[in-house]
Amino acid sequence: MDVKKFLRNIFEISKRVGIPVAPVLKADAYGHGAAMLARACQKAGITFLVVAFLEEGIQLRESGITLPILILNYFDSSYTKKAIEYGLTVTIYSFEQMREISEHLGQHDRLKVHLNVDTGMSRLGLNSDSSLKLYEEMKEDERFIVEGVYTHLSSADEPEDKANTRQLKTFKDFLSRIERPRYVHISNSAASTILKLSMGNICRVGIASYGLQPSSNVQIDYIQPVMSIHSTVSFVKKLDKGQSVGYSHAFTADKRMKVATVPFGYADGLPRSLSNKGEVLIHSKRARILGKVSMDQIVVDTSAIDDVKMGDDVIIIGESGNERISAEEIAKIAGTINYEIVCGISKRVPRVYV
Repeated sequence: MDVKKFLRNIFEISKRVGIPVAPVLKADAYGHGAAMLARACQKAGITFLVVAFLEEGIQLRESGITLPILILNYFDSSYTKKAIEYGLTVTIYSFEQMREISEHLGQHDRLKVHLNVDTGMSRLGLNSDSSLKLYEEMKEDERFIVEGVYTHLSSADEPEDKANTRQLKTFKDFLSRIERPRYVHISNSAASTILKLSMGNICRVGIASYGLQPSSNVQIDYIQPVMSIHSTVSFVKKLDKGQSVGYSHAFTADKRMKVATVPFGYADGLPRSLSNKGEVLIHSKRARILGKVSMDQIVVDTSAIDDVKMGDDVIIIGESGNERISAEEIAKIAGTINYEIVCGISKRVPRVYV
């Protein structure tokens, strides 16, 4: 993981959108390692962090992070005291949730909250009118410190989609009816980099901060991938014509070939759907995966690559020479999105930070 690229991405996005970035470190920082990157953020002067779950916020606190941390998702109200104990800011999105939480608040407790308004995503939150009533009810209860209000765009990665205009108008109308809290935010990675939306005073940036593209339709050329994944050649052998590779004989050589075994498989996060399709880099050249991706190993074709030997570097994601294999390329072959590829890199793959 290149920490310098991570911070550079954040500050480049912030500079271009004109407001501070609040990095989204949920899902262990999209597989990149939340604790280490949070410490880098704190050291670099970033002022606000975002995660999905209460447990993620607690883990960051126990890693020494003192910055404000917003929890985006549901948590069981019985853990309300934990949120206060760890100084976490939670999201409120319904009357039922707010009232359950209030039952666990003592007279002198103070819980920092952000209100999530549903402007068209239809995932969490109430409509504008109901959100206004919820906002007013919380403002009347001094145990709730309403620090922020936000919404989420459903189609920011599609700049021509009229849903963006409708959601922005709904959110602006809502804001005009309240006394603005300290934080107002709407922009995710796509809204910040593609729409260049500077509404509010912070933007929640996840995927783009890791140098990954927030859309398959638009290429953001100023961000750089933070993650590269390396393995090694564990074995080199020759295949005779007619010899098969791996489970179910999914590949059979139609000529004499040289192949290499690589100790990296679907238990490490390499999609099984890359069987007979995906590629890796060895000596700055592409080597195709032969047969099925196993739990712990793959076999690749090295017939056109000279001097391959045990211990040679194998790049699963990253670049070498003029060649590059991106998370986006792997996602396209696997029929998914880059988010799922990096989030799927398992815990047994060591994270090394430079």
